[in-house]
Amino acid sequence: MKHTKIISAIGLATLMSGCVVVASPSRADFHIQKELSLDARSLTAFDIETGSGSLVVVGEKGLNEIKVTADIYTDKKYTDNYELTLKESGNSAFLVAKNHSSSGFWVGNSPHIDVVIHVPEAMALDIDDGSGDININNINAQVNIKDGSGDLVVKNIMGDTNINDGSGEIEVDQISGDVNIVDGSGEININEVNGNLTIDDGSGTIYAKNINGNADIEDGSGDLTVKRITGTVTVDDGSGSININDAGGLKILESGSGGLKVSNVKGDFNIDS
Repeated sequence: MKHTKIISAIGLATLMSGCVVVASPSRADFHIQKELSLDARSLTAFDIETGSGSLVVVGEKGLNEIKVTADIYTDKKYTDNYELTLKESGNSAFLVAKNHSSSGFWVGNSPHIDVVIHVPEAMALDIDDGSGDININNINAQVNIKDGSGDLVVKNIMGDTNINDGSGEIEVDQISGDVNIVDGSGEININEVNGNLTIDDGSGTIYAKNINGNADIEDGSGDLTVKRITGTVTVDDGSGSININDAGGLKILESGSGGLKVSNVKGDFNIDS
C-alpha cells in the first residue's frame, strides 16, 4: 500500500508539472496601412465583410470609384495573418477585411483592421461585420447591416435601412425609406424617418421621434419613448416605462410592467392589456 501511495504521489506531481504552460503574450503592435480602389462606373451594389475593427462608409456625389483605406494592426510575427481583398463580379463589388485569427493571450488590443471606404452615393450596401463601431453616411440606396457588437451610426440614407445587431448603441437619423431593426441589447435612438419604423428589441432604452409613417415596436425590457409619429404606433412591451406623445393612432398589445403615459393621440386608441 505504501508503494502505491508513493507512485501515485509521483504521478500526481508529474501531471501537475505537465499542466503548467506559460504562454507568451502577443501584442498587436505591428501597423501597416493599405489602400485599394476599384472602378465603380458599372457597379450598383457593394458587399462588405469585415471582422474586428471600426468601419466607416461615406457616399460621395460624383465619385466613380470605390476607395478603401485599411489600417491593419497585428503581431509582427504574423504580418500576413489577414485577408484584404476588393473584387467585382457582375454589377457588384466585394470587400473582405478580416484577420484570420485573434485567439490567444493578447496584451492591449487584439488584431483588428480599421476600414474607411468612400463610395458613389447611389451604391447599395450589404454589410456583415464582426465587432467594432460602424458609421454609415450619405447613401442614396438601400442599406443592409448585420453586426455582432459595437456602436452603430447610420445617417442620411435615401433608401430602406435594415439592421440586425447583437449589442451596442444604435443611432439612426434622416432616413428616406423604411427602417427595420432587430437588436439584442443596447440603446436605440431614431430620428427623422420618412417611412415605416419596425423595431424588435431585446433590452435597452428606445427613443424614436419624427416618423412619417407607422411605428411597430416589440420591446423586451427598457424604457420606450415615441414622439411625433404621423401613423399608428403599435407596442408590445415586456418591462419598462412607455411614453407616447403625438401619434396618428395607438395600439398597445402588451404594456408589461412599468408606467404608461399617453398624450395627443389623434386617431384610434386601443389598449388590449
